[in-house]
Amino acid sequence: AGPFFETYGASTDSQITYMNGEFYVRTRDGLNMANHPVVEVSWYGATAFGIYYGYQLPTSEQWEAVADYDGTFTYGCGPSIDPNDANYGDANPLGLTSHPYTSPVGYYPAFGYGLCDMAGNVWEWTSTVSGSFLIVHSGDWGSLGVFSTVTSTSAHTPVYTASGVGFRVYR
Repeated sequence: AGPFFETYGASTDSQITYMNGEFYVRTRDGLNMANHPVVEVSWYGATAFGIYYGYQLPTSEQWEAVADYDGTFTYGCGPSIDPNDANYGDANPLGLTSHPYTSPVGYYPAFGYGLCDMAGNVWEWTSTVSGSFLIVHSGDWGSLGVFSTVTSTSAHTPVYTASGVGFRVYR
């Protein structure tokens, strides 16, 4: 039959469904969500994904260095932030009828090292520990621009999940 895992606090709003032996990304408002960032994922989930696929979460310092590009970027999308460059402040570029108002990866232009969504869309887990918390970067689709700066962070317990928290990995 296959491996089974007992879960706690599961959400009926899951973005992924399992049917006929296959996993599928659900649609919302008639839109394919397969290219949207995964949200409602804990640090443990993000780390497990990375380990399974041979990736890792960046440190906070690595995340900032990549987002800042050449030392002139206040935001991950350049020296200023604009609704044409990043998903923040409840912009809801796709007109979704319910949260989260994420945008597909690559919906906005790439900046710096050719990366997308380094400002807004979802807060991103890092591997940096601060006391008993882990650091996230970037701001999310509902954050004010001030929370989407290169150096803006928040800290959460490793079990924390939210509709504005996801992750980025590297190899």
